[in-house]
Amino acid sequence: MRLFVAIDLPDSVKQQLEEIVTELSTCRADVRWVHSDSMHLTLKFLGNVAPQELVEIDRVLSRIVATTQPTQGRLRNVGSFPHLHRPRVLWIGVETDNGMLSSLQTDLDAALAKIRFSREDRRFRPHITLGRIRGNRRLSALREAVEKQSGHKAGSFKIEHLTLFESRQRRGSTRYTALTTHSFEVR
Repeated sequence: MRLFVAIDLPDSVKQQLEEIVTELSTCRADVRWVHSDSMHLTLKFLGNVAPQELVEIDRVLSRIVATTQPTQGRLRNVGSFPHLHRPRVLWIGVETDNGMLSSLQTDLDAALAKIRFSREDRRFRPHITLGRIRGNRRLSALREAVEKQSGHKAGSFKIEHLTLFESRQRRGSTRYTALTTHSFEVR
């Protein structure tokens, strides 16, 4: 099983993101756009996991949410990795008060490292992937579209759960299935 831990998004946020993707896609660049139903904010990719490891992962997630308070997330700024001059991934950033998502990701990374999962070596940048660039066709039009959206500020949404997802490849597409959801307990 290929697993990852993420913040699932409310339908209202997925709708806003679908509108942004629709606007960006008018540039007709060679991008594989993420369908809004598949959008999420990844905190930790676990990779291939044996079914018997699920219980221990669940325990870790339960411990993390027991000390985590719900917060407001805000969609901010469309951008790209590694940078706009040579984009490979298009994303929209997510902000929280006091860097809560970065703290949560650090705690999660440390707790999962204790049960065998490698620590993340890249700096965590809270974001939601909007699309992946497949080729160089119409990149200048794509850059212009991203720059138009770069100051984007959408409404806020409540972040109150961690979800353990399974990722499956099927007929050229990826499907995500929520296996468990853990609600933040500190109120």
